[in-house]
Amino acid sequence: MFKSNQILKTDADIDNAMLFESSVTVWQNSEIIDYGGKITKHTKDAVFINDGYYLKAVCEFKIR
Repeated sequence: MFKSNQILKTDADIDNAMLFESSVTVWQNSEIIDYGGKITKHTKDAVFINDGYYLKAVCEFKIR
């Protein structure tokens, strides 16, 4: 379904990545800040990966 390095742009993309248990990386200012893992949940403001959370307003999420 997803391609490597595909950016998750919408809530639907994030839902699908969570459903298919896709591994994602977290980017900020064009630099990787976390090699991430699987998304466990998300809200309108944040994406939760493993034991951390990342704000959607300042982070970009890509399929690993």
